[in-house]
Amino acid sequence: MEQRSRKKISRVSIVDQVCASIKQDIADGTWKEGSKLPSEAEFAELFGVNRLSVRMALQKLSTLGIIETRVGEGSYVKRFSLRPVLSEVAVFYEGEERYEEVRQLRFLLESECMRLALQKATDEEREQLRQALQYYYEMAAEFHKDIHDETRLDQVVDADFQFHYQVIRMSHNRLYRDIYQMVQVLIREHIKRLLSRRTQAREEQGLPQNLINETHEEIYRAIRDSNANVVERLCAEMLGIIPVPGMDIFD
Repeated sequence: MEQRSRKKISRVSIVDQVCASIKQDIADGTWKEGSKLPSEAEFAELFGVNRLSVRMALQKLSTLGIIETRVGEGSYVKRFSLRPVLSEVAVFYEGEERYEEVRQLRFLLESECMRLALQKATDEEREQLRQALQYYYEMAAEFHKDIHDETRLDQVVDADFQFHYQVIRMSHNRLYRDIYQMVQVLIREHIKRLLSRRTQAREEQGLPQNLINETHEEIYRAIRDSNANVVERLCAEMLGIIPVPGMDIFD
């Protein structure tokens, strides 16, 4: 009888088994964020393995950003975040051809986070958004004094990013927050290009540069007043998908 070829059965190492077990316990809440893990000796006795295997498993968890080991103190559960991992791959999404893709990602993330913020934002977070809006206005006013000053441009871009990041935080979705932070370099570049395009268009039209983008104010009011009906329109205007009078189109 003809023998069919079979895949080789891979053996899972003791280190991987210990690592997976500890990781699952952390995910299940056996050890919560900030809590101290058992010692290497205690883990070794618990799993019936040697201390070296435990040490290597803990090192792996530390590399993944799940725990941190403090010299002389032991290992502690960290607040897990994808940000360090995802930041390493952001470079593959840079470039002129990615501009539209970044805009699409921003629309999906920011419109959804606005909807969530309407439901979940606290009064303190709304106040923080108001303060971020005020700071954006201050930086925009400084930038409009000289739109060719790169330092002022970077400052208003930072202020713009912080306003939108506050909306992301108000969604109370850690994965959205981590993704947004991961691609922040791309988002900042998108904000910079959009702002530069709009200010240059006004300059070519011979118009003054002290016009403030009212979309930011409307976003704040929508979240403050829990107005879900305007979310998509505001996001589309903010990203230049829907042309804004005075910003993208001129009479």
